[in-house]
Amino acid sequence: MNWYTVYVTFLILFLPSVIVSQTDDPPVITVTGDNYFCPNGSNSIAVVDTVSITDTDDTELEEVSIQIATGYQNGQDILVLSGVHPNISSTWDVTEGRLKLTGPATLSEFEAAILAVNFSSTSPIVTGIREFSVVIGSPLFLPETGHYYQFVPSLGIRWDDARDEAVLRTFFGLQGYLATLTSAIEATFAGDQITGTGWIGASDDPTAEGVWTWVTGPEAGLVFWNGDETGTVVPGEFEFWNNNEPNDYPDDAIDGQENYAHITDDTVGIQNSWNDLPIGGGGGRYAAQGYIVEYGGMPGDPALQISGVTRVRVSCNVITNRQRTYRVGF
Repeated sequence: MNWYTVYVTFLILFLPSVIVSQTDDPPVITVTGDNYFCPNGSNSIAVVDTVSITDTDDTELEEVSIQIATGYQNGQDILVLSGVHPNISSTWDVTEGRLKLTGPATLSEFEAAILAVNFSSTSPIVTGIREFSVVIGSPLFLPETGHYYQFVPSLGIRWDDARDEAVLRTFFGLQGYLATLTSAIEATFAGDQITGTGWIGASDDPTAEGVWTWVTGPEAGLVFWNGDETGTVVPGEFEFWNNNEPNDYPDDAIDGQENYAHITDDTVGIQNSWNDLPIGGGGGRYAAQGYIVEYGGMPGDPALQISGVTRVRVSCNVITNRQRTYRVGF
């Protein structure tokens, strides 16, 4: 038997097992919870009824996030970890409406901590639904799209550099890309609950001046807006331009001055809306603060179960008899 035959035999017999042993399988999480709740400013309710976390090749996790993904009332709604969890710390982010649970800790320790997370609210608006996304890892999850989102701070980054960096990011095998915000709920989520304004994946540079296109992600090549600030949205598509945008500032009679979309700073015009900027961004309130990466929907993405969604239906009814007044959740 010559050396080549020996080498090939080794590859056939042993290499597959080496490759399999190096595979890191993603964890799986399952949660349940759909309850009614009448908050009074001092009571609370668990956001998860049951939880199961499994992982075929790991016994610990680093981080789990629980976020009020839908219906969040900033400054009034809150999530709190109750009880004692020696290996897990919690951090509440009021802007994101998210409670981070940080380890490392065992899967069972994280399960116990998730069950101990409670929701309360002092909001005077005591109706509506709160959806809670429970995610293994740090990106945020939006139930309505099934996608994950992450703000990457990078002061002064160019749009093209942000685009190139985004595609180098992955999340449990999901391919990253500059976010494509194709609905009102997605635009509100990205603007309200992802900390920091930043670049998104729209431009009128690859087509023609004033033909605004999503150039990243699953929507790459999709035109959604034609014209300048007096233009029109493509039927069936979505836009959220700020007042008098996109205006190709300082002179929209000169093509090519502002060709890249950016979420507007909160102090400028309409909250969470978009404006067009040069590829390097602007100055002051128009300086690029970073970019938003979206994960999900790309060809070849793996099927994952790294998140789950529960709901609390916030509702109160006042019933009065001659002796007492009752607040009843229903």
